[in-house]
Amino acid sequence: MATARRIGPIGTAARLVLGAALLAYALADPPYGLALGLELHELVLGLVVFPGAAVAAGLVVGRFLGEPLRFTGSGGILANCAVIAVLFAIPCTRGAAALFYGISLLVAAWRGSPHCEATILSNLVLRRDDQIGCPTLTPIDAFEARAERRRRSERGRTQASP
Repeated sequence: MATARRIGPIGTAARLVLGAALLAYALADPPYGLALGLELHELVLGLVVFPGAAVAAGLVVGRFLGEPLRFTGSGGILANCAVIAVLFAIPCTRGAAALFYGISLLVAAWRGSPHCEATILSNLVLRRDDQIGCPTLTPIDAFEARAERRRRSERGRTQASP
């Protein structure tokens, strides 16, 4: 997996803000449990089960697909929205989902990784580059990538002209 940053400053800032907000939500979510607002089942789900499921999915994809997953179009975004909606709609998984996604967003911002934060931990563990569309971040990443291509093209024209 590439170590170069593949997101721009807007994508990085969005991930930092969303990640911090989700962690704050997870910690402030009553009833107050073992670690501030987190109960034991939320800690286990958010720190072990959800990341483990992401790694298992990455292993399965790697085994059967053989190449990095690219599910970044409208189907990937809709599927991801469905998973997020279910996890946040169920009271016993809400805090765990906020913990998992919050940490994942902060890691994605640190690593400069585009697309969905749900794949960042499995990508790090498995040294893959699987990507799933994210309803919030995919449009930001696409905007910044287009702007960067435009800047490079303009620099190339400026350097080529006498």
